[in-house]
Amino acid sequence: MFEYAGWVDGRVLHHWWNGSWGRLNRRDVYIRSDGDQFELELRLGGSEGRRWLRTYDTYQNAVTEAEQHMTTDQRWTDVSRAHHTRNQ
Repeated sequence: MFEYAGWVDGRVLHHWWNGSWGRLNRRDVYIRSDGDQFELELRLGGSEGRRWLRTYDTYQNAVTEAEQHMTTDQRWTDVSRAHHTRNQ
């Protein structure tokens, strides 16, 4: 299951970033999986900012919700590869 003491026990499947730096403008959208469930995290203000978390039974439900939060007025970039090692 997911753990939030500092590191997430699960794999980052997707990470989108709005291209902005700083606590006021930065937005991140993550989809993670522990193998059984899919977690969506919306983050406002970087690692020290506010978090919104939801768990979904299916990957598609998590993606659908994520897409609703990535507004077209932002320049979203998929930065998922930053979380993957060569062996994944």
